[in-house]
Amino acid sequence: MMKATVVGAGGLGGPLALALGAAGVELVIVDPDIVEVSNLHRQIQFTAGDLGAAKAPVLASRVGQAGGKAKGYQMRWVAEDADDISGDSDFIVEGSDDPATKFAVADWAVATGKPYVIAAALQYGGNVLVGGPGTACYRCFFEEPVAGATCASAGVLGPIVGAIGGVAAALALAAARDRPHGNLGTLFVFDDLRASADPRIVRFSPRAGCTACARRKVA
Repeated sequence: MMKATVVGAGGLGGPLALALGAAGVELVIVDPDIVEVSNLHRQIQFTAGDLGAAKAPVLASRVGQAGGKAKGYQMRWVAEDADDISGDSDFIVEGSDDPATKFAVADWAVATGKPYVIAAALQYGGNVLVGGPGTACYRCFFEEPVAGATCASAGVLGPIVGAIGGVAAALALAAARDRPHGNLGTLFVFDDLRASADPRIVRFSPRAGCTACARRKVA
């Protein structure tokens, strides 16, 4: 059975975990937060009965109820613990709302040679970056974390996270199964899903001087 780490158990992490679990992937789900009332309109894996509970274990339970296999941990995914948490994962998918975590996940995946997907959603759109061994990485494109709007501060339309999460899950499965789809090193940008479901597809080359690529695992 293929195994994956899902970082984030909220709006994106929910559909990601449910889709991957339904596809037969064993999951480790990591998120430090608890369920709040403000989450319920977009985090469909939770109900009012879950208020105050830790998100990751509740989401893992939902995956199990749907026939999948998952463990949830109420903690923040950090590079110092990454080998213990995710070392036996075949791939890792990041769907949190924290830029620093996205970079940490991508940097670790590059260094360990694992396929990875970084997903983000805000207001009416979002983006999904697919990375893997030998390709341009997340840091090649975005370079450094920057402070910006989050779902908490700027909001997100409920269905948007489901759409972005579904795309991220499909791309992660394809990357992990080495399907010749040519999407490694590609950013899919959905500007406004109310207007169009077609993404802008941005393919890019490794950036000279990228600190993450410099630590890339050599086969």
